[in-house]
Parts: sequence; structure tokens; C-alpha cells
Amino acid sequence: MLILLYSLSGLTAEQLSLISATALVSGISMWSVDEDIRRFALQHQNYNSLFDAINQLGDGRYHILAFGTGYIAGRLIRNEKLTEVSREGFQSFLISGLTVITLKSLFGRARPYTNEGALSFHPLSLDNDYHSFPSGHTIVAFSAASVISSNFRNPAVYAISYSLATGVAMARIYKDRHWFSDVLMGAALGGVIGWAIGSH
Repeated sequence: MLILLYSLSGLTAEQLSLISATALVSGISMWSVDEDIRRFALQHQNYNSLFDAINQLGDGRYHILAFGTGYIAGRLIRNEKLTEVSREGFQSFLISGLTVITLKSLFGRARPYTNEGALSFHPLSLDNDYHSFPSGHTIVAFSAASVISSNFRNPAVYAISYSLATGVAMARIYKDRHWFSDVLMGAALGGVIGWAIGSH
């Protein structure tokens, strides 16, 4: 998996090591609080419409459409910045997707709504009910936010990009699709991958 990431992204060995270490520490260290955070979220189900809308920002189909359109538009109007950001965004999306698909299958963690508990794992499962760890929506949202932020380096861009990405992470917990540690790991992975590619 690391060899695949290296060949696709051009990331250095040090950057890949940082991705791995960040993912392990951020995800596993939070398993102890997952049940408490889930319980709190389920007790405050008053913002369904809001979180349904925010949740869409982590849908990979919209990222493909946005970056694909941006790339084509950039080439047509000869805007190198738009072309480059869109290319990097799609590259980050691809690597994030491959990473999360692999990890989901390896861990086979039960999603919260199965009510099997935060420490229920079914390694190598192909059942979507056991693809909780890490969060795909979150890794996609944070990789996009990081690519955009690393290219523009503007406080306002940082605030908007990461606020929207954080909203996606919160929506995944609110909708009972993921544990807190799932989205934390997704954010860490997406952030590192997106920033590494955008700054490359």
C-alpha cells in the first residue's frame, strides 16, 4: 500500500511515515471516548436538515465533478492556477480513496448503527456495515481542504475550507455512520495527504 501511495503521489518516505504515524496515533488513541461521543450525538438530534446538507460535501462524486470541471475550465481559459489546483485535488482524492478503501477492509470496524460497540472488528469484511474505520467522507473533505489551503495560503481560505471539512466530520458522527475516532483518523490522513500534494 505504501509503495502504491509513493508511486501515485510523489510523496517522500518521510511524508509517508508521517501519514502512517498520524493515522495510528489519532485514531487508536480515541477509541476510549467513542461511545460517550456517540451517546451525546444521539441525544441531540435537532439539526437533521443542516447535517444532511453538510454531509454531501464529503461525497466523492461531487469532488470528482468539481475538480474535473475546474481542470477543464482551467485549460480552456488558460488559467494555470485553476488547472494545477484541480489536478492536485483530483490526485489527492484518488490517493485518499485508495487509502481509505484499503484500511476499511483491513480493519472491518462495525459502524455505530450496528450497535455492536466501538471495539467490534471484522477484518477483511466486504460488508459496508463493517467499513467504519476510517471515515471516507472525512478523508475526502480534508484532503480537498488541504490542497486548496496549501495553494492559496490565505487565512480566510483556511477558515472556510477547514470549517466545511470539520462540518462533514461532525455530520458523519451525527448521522451515526461513524465513531469519533473514525473521523479523526480520516481528518488526519486527508489533511496530510492533501497538504503534501498541494505543497509538492
